[in-house]
Amino acid sequence: MSRDRKGDRKSRDRRGGQKQKRALSQTAPTTEGRGDPRLLEVLKGAFGKLEMDPDRLTHAFHTYPAKMHPMLAGSLIRGFSKPGDAILDPFCGSGTVLVEAMICGRRSRGVDLNPLALRVAEVKTALRGKRSRDQFLETARRLAARSEERVRARVDARAPLKGEELRWYAPHVLKELAGLREEILELPDEDRRAFEMVFSSILMKVSKQRSDTDGRETERRIRKGLTTELFLRRARELEERWGKLSAACRKLDEVHRPRMVQGDARHLAKLMEGREKIDLIVTSPPYAGTYDYVDHHARRYPWLGLEPEPLEKGEIGARRALQGKAGIARWDRELGDALKAMRAVLVDDGQAVLLLGDGQIGDQRIEAERQVERLAPVAGLSVLAVASQGRRDYSGRRNRREHLIALRAAAR
Repeated sequence: MSRDRKGDRKSRDRRGGQKQKRALSQTAPTTEGRGDPRLLEVLKGAFGKLEMDPDRLTHAFHTYPAKMHPMLAGSLIRGFSKPGDAILDPFCGSGTVLVEAMICGRRSRGVDLNPLALRVAEVKTALRGKRSRDQFLETARRLAARSEERVRARVDARAPLKGEELRWYAPHVLKELAGLREEILELPDEDRRAFEMVFSSILMKVSKQRSDTDGRETERRIRKGLTTELFLRRARELEERWGKLSAACRKLDEVHRPRMVQGDARHLAKLMEGREKIDLIVTSPPYAGTYDYVDHHARRYPWLGLEPEPLEKGEIGARRALQGKAGIARWDRELGDALKAMRAVLVDDGQAVLLLGDGQIGDQRIEAERQVERLAPVAGLSVLAVASQGRRDYSGRRNRREHLIALRAAAR
């Protein structure tokens, strides 16, 4: 996605002068809209949250390109649902909507085809009490101490990487990562899964890849022991964020932990196995032809033993798969099938809000709101309101637009 809104931005923290990652690369001051005045006000209000700092609770624990701004997600959930309603994000990514649904007192479900997405979301939505968090920190210190001892003693460790994947790490970094991984694998299941995500969160910082979305190689000077220091620092950060999430949830009468399943958003009814119907969908489908999403986490899959093949075969909107007129027709089918799947799990008169940006397939600009307006009636949905903002296109083409589109399920 140029997903200009969604790419990470580094901005100065006024308090500390350090750089923070932002969920947006830019925002536009002008919001255009049409449709139901009451709903349009909610959509415009959600866009108005984009300048707020998204680095709160567990949202910024693990980088995840193209994620929704949490304040926007929370605004939509509060504006389109009531406590106790069932919320679904069929493209849930690292769980932004799920975290916001928790602290709003909503039941929620998340679906994603990326196995890493669900692992990150699992950790971000974990509720741990003070004792559990203290134990987590103590385990983190023990892991770091053993890793440092391995580095000093030059203990051999084998990385689960082959061929070209080895070139992304300096030899001493590769060895330190492998040793740290071996220590993590000895932990009980719950702690192991959490610490694997801590491990995952530092991989790009110590690799030679520029960033999640930039696959070019760069040189980084990573001294011995720094990998372990970053790991311990990130574990401490996660413990602190867990504490803030727990404090936010203590204000609720009832806390609903989200349920998550790996799968294709075009088959929601099957994935949800006929369970409760959904009152509201809040989601951001891929922006057509912008990214090959599976590539964002290529460095992480082998370390974590995750299989990316289902994502490689099934991801929709992928740049590599959308070329020429055939690509435009394919994107219509992919998005149309996703809309039909959403309608299949919504209650009658249930609503959906899509955050969707204009796509680019070859030389053809795909105006997302027009596409949804064309496909929605076939899927059993009607467009109620659309709010749009301009976004810079960094490829040099004319600016794109990003849209919040409110839909309602037609009665059967």
